[in-house]
Amino acid sequence: MTENIQFDEQILADEVARVSAIFAEVLKLPHVGQADNFFNLGGDSFDAIRVMSRLSCNLPIVTLFEHPTATDLARRILSEATRQAARLVCFGDAQAAAGATAVVAVPFGGGDATAYRNLFQGQQEVQVFGVDFGDFEVEDASDFHALLDTLATQIEGIGAKRLVIYGHCAGAATAACLASSMADSHKGLSLVVAASRPVLDADAAIRAAEVTSDQTWTDYLRSLGAFTGLLDTQVESMLARGRRDHLVACEAYRYLAQYPARDVPALVLLGDQDPATAEPETVLEHWSQFIDVTQAATLAGGGHYFVRTHAHEVEETVLAFAAHNTNGRDSKQ
Repeated sequence: MTENIQFDEQILADEVARVSAIFAEVLKLPHVGQADNFFNLGGDSFDAIRVMSRLSCNLPIVTLFEHPTATDLARRILSEATRQAARLVCFGDAQAAAGATAVVAVPFGGGDATAYRNLFQGQQEVQVFGVDFGDFEVEDASDFHALLDTLATQIEGIGAKRLVIYGHCAGAATAACLASSMADSHKGLSLVVAASRPVLDADAAIRAAEVTSDQTWTDYLRSLGAFTGLLDTQVESMLARGRRDHLVACEAYRYLAQYPARDVPALVLLGDQDPATAEPETVLEHWSQFIDVTQAATLAGGGHYFVRTHAHEVEETVLAFAAHNTNGRDSKQ
């Protein structure tokens, strides 16, 4: 917590002024007060990326969500840098999730937990938690097992009656691993893997990534709709995270090869305009090696990042799937 840290008054004032000026520049406003909430002024996730890029700090995008005023963010920037552990970030009322429905969402490669902050807003019976990998780096299988244990413990701590684990693109593999690790401990569990073609050969995927240049990777992601409106200089940190997330996903597929997510109802959710998941029959066949595919759904007009463009359809499909599964198991019991 930064509120208990003492800063030199002039240094803090200068940093607050710098952050306020960048807020105003990004939001195209003449002035932003030090206590004004960045998102209440109209800022979105892409604006948050622009802010953090201009600030030239290594903090994740979710930091701005948690410290949305110039004063709070300035204090966070000036505070002693500490290693950030993997964790859940609640975008609603964490206490309200107990006994209700919780959606735990793993971000896509290079993405951030804030990609899910607008999902299920206004639905009091649903609380959304985004997975923030923090500074996590995967070196071997033991690191990945530790990551799963950390996240699973936090998820169980929510106390939700109905739990949906959602993973998009590279995040789908980790989501499936979480479902696998929690299959015996949570009866109201459903899995959703979205916009994802499984990796069948993790070693080959890692080798391919090692010889792929940043520019080639950036161009490919832009072709899928990533980084819209952002300059190459603004996507460098996202690309670095994307490479890290690719390694995490590869380790996740190794885990799933040993511990597939069986006996957990799983929905494969695709967009019919997503070039990354062309040939959906093959995608489903590959996913069936790792999870129990009980339903497949396709979003009309959905590109790779349909969680942004088709949020309402995603919400309806996910909740209907989770409700059907929970009711079915309750009747069997």
